[in-house]
Amino acid sequence: MRTTMDDLTERISIVYHARTRDSCGNIVDGEDEVRCMVWAKVYPYGARIQEGVERMNQVDYRVVVRYRTDILPDDEVLWRGKRLRMIKPAYDAESARTWTVLECQEVLADGAAT
Repeated sequence: MRTTMDDLTERISIVYHARTRDSCGNIVDGEDEVRCMVWAKVYPYGARIQEGVERMNQVDYRVVVRYRTDILPDDEVLWRGKRLRMIKPAYDAESARTWTVLECQEVLADGAAT
């Protein structure tokens, strides 16, 4: 993967679902919290269309950011008003601790983002 600092032209937010406890001690989902805002290189690398009861369009994205160790598999990427769900754990590109790659997916159902 040939990436330079000049390629990081997109501003993204990496968010996680905060979980809190209610008055009874049960864990409940809270609001999305921003883990970090970083510069990234975002590019689509695959798309699928499924026909059936409900038409599903999927677009796969690869997101490259500076090396980070705090990104978890259940985090999501917010980019240009889109919510991208990670489909694989983040990994170190080239094992050089320079770039972290996030493989994400945007799912569109009947033309609307979900």
